Amino acid sequence: MNNNKAEQVIKNHVIININETIEHALNENPELLLEANNYKKVKKELNADNIDCWEWDEPDIYEFLAVDEWLYNRLTEEGEITFEYLDFYVWGRQTTGQAIYMDEVIQKISACL
Repeated sequence: MNNNKAEQVIKNHVIININETIEHALNENPELLLEANNYKKVKKELNADNIDCWEWDEPDIYEFLAVDEWLYNRLTEEGEITFEYLDFYVWGRQTTGQAIYMDEVIQKISACL
């Protein structure tokens, strides 16, 4: 685990937590996430063992973070839920309870630097 590189990725490429903005947008337009990059793929993987697609679980997103375009593209390539909203590149972070730099996807991205 290379925490120094991962911490730099977060410092340089995560702009701000925009939970309230996105949650407000989702209240007005609940289908906003349905068109997000990788949303359908993540949902399908989450429900791989559930043959009744009418009872599928939705992916849990714990935080919405505004990121720069570089990190947005890396996260999208890694299969993370991402989308553009207003002038923001948004990452739907699916982990919680730890520093962002410790997320597996951030560790993987930073390892390639």
